[in-house]
Amino acid sequence: MFGGDVEIGAVTAAAQEGLHFQVKAPGVALLGTMGEDPVLYRASVQVPRRKRPVRHLILISKAMFETTFGANAEVRRTVLYDDAPEFVLHRLAVRFGLPVLPEWAEWFRAELSRRGMVEELVGLDCSPIAVKGTKLRMLRILSAGLRRKSITIPEISPPTGDFLHELPEHDFRIPASQCRRVE
Repeated sequence: MFGGDVEIGAVTAAAQEGLHFQVKAPGVALLGTMGEDPVLYRASVQVPRRKRPVRHLILISKAMFETTFGANAEVRRTVLYDDAPEFVLHRLAVRFGLPVLPEWAEWFRAELSRRGMVEELVGLDCSPIAVKGTKLRMLRILSAGLRRKSITIPEISPPTGDFLHELPEHDFRIPASQCRRVE
């Protein structure tokens, strides 16, 4: 949101008190709250030929903030702004540290939907979804797919000598003259 001191102050107070907001866009009107303990980012932007800076405010609900990488590993829901299979697989792999291959994207997205783990959300100029599940649950889905051979790990030939790096041999013994007793 952009505005002056009064507008930003009013919205900040409303968000912190848990009051309802209404957001309107062409063809869409959304009503809701930011929930408990919203995350606020404030800044000022100096615009040329203006006496006062324009205030800038970004509000994110705590539930949404906790779905970011590294925020809270125990959260059972991840909000994504795109529902494309490649994006879903990549973001969940990054968030949870999953060992995945890009070829698994279509299968993984379909498996999440089949298990009822995907909730469609309303978005402006995007197709957001919420994926329910923890790292352990995602690993179990991948494990089941590998066991059933729905997904596979391709055979890779062993690396040739071009890729192997040999370490030079060193004598790592430290001469006694360089050692001293610490008391």
